[in-house]
Amino acid sequence: MKKIFLLSFVLSLFLVPSLFAGFGRDTIKVEAESIEEADETIGNYLRNQFPIISEKIVKNITDKRIIEKVDKPVEAGGGYFFKVDYIVGSNFLLDTVKILWELNIPEFRSHLFQLYGKDTIYIDTWNNVIGTIKDKTYTGHFEAYRVRNWPSWKDPEKGKESLPAVPPGPKNPLGLFVVHYDENSLRYFHGTNKPNLIYSKMRSLSHGCVRNDNDNIAKMKEFLINRVIKSKDLSSWLESSRSMTYDFEQIDRFPVRIIYKTYMIDRDETGLFVELYKDIYNYSNPGNINTKWNEESLITLSTKENLAKEFRQKSNGEISEDRIDGLVDYVLKKLDTYERYYIKELNF
Repeated sequence: MKKIFLLSFVLSLFLVPSLFAGFGRDTIKVEAESIEEADETIGNYLRNQFPIISEKIVKNITDKRIIEKVDKPVEAGGGYFFKVDYIVGSNFLLDTVKILWELNIPEFRSHLFQLYGKDTIYIDTWNNVIGTIKDKTYTGHFEAYRVRNWPSWKDPEKGKESLPAVPPGPKNPLGLFVVHYDENSLRYFHGTNKPNLIYSKMRSLSHGCVRNDNDNIAKMKEFLINRVIKSKDLSSWLESSRSMTYDFEQIDRFPVRIIYKTYMIDRDETGLFVELYKDIYNYSNPGNINTKWNEESLITLSTKENLAKEFRQKSNGEISEDRIDGLVDYVLKKLDTYERYYIKELNF
């Protein structure tokens, strides 16, 4: 026995994960024979409603459930069932959604955000393969403008122009779905026929496009078709293996930001942390930055000045001013790349 229905708009901050602080909330009530069944029901509902929702967000929601145990009437056989309330951010329940897809090139990861009114809400982080130093992925502010279903592929390598195109299917290097964002350099997001590379450590391996885990690009396909593209009904694409292309109307377009930042300073549930990334395109030498293709303002390197400024902005007083310089020197001299370090655990 499962029931899902939305109740009226509520503001119960003590029931809601901090991720949703400041946003509208709805209560979703589920009736089920067990708590596990209720959690599965709400999880499936949210994944269907908002396909790119992360499992961490789903867990945050199920962890905050409110449970009522209800006796069944004798005439129904006795026993009991559960009424479970889940507090869900209203942003996940919209019919039409706008997102920002941001890739950080040397991090080899993209970060998905929902644009909700004046707010930018973090959704998830995905691993990516990006361009080699020879065939770079470029920085810039872009818009997604086209999608392709089950694409064919031509090898862009010089001297291979005469080779036949690889037909659509699982062996196609583009995978089963493509999202175009750069009309000038012809870079785009797509799936892959080499999924193992998505989780290797160093991932500057493509011809300049951005490869995604096939499960993630499939979720993005479902999300775009159901929640983003409203100028045309593309629902037939969901179960189709036909090769098809659709150019967005302006209303469908969403921003894509490609940055090149060789560090991250941020917070999670454990505290303030720092990660360093390799300068894979050697942009510390300004002569390597092709300003015809790159937006130079989106390139941020791990200099003492940049790190110190961001630590000051994000430390919330956790690091005293007289220790900032020592911390920056320690980070640059002692820490490995592609590892997460929590500031409270560093001896600087």
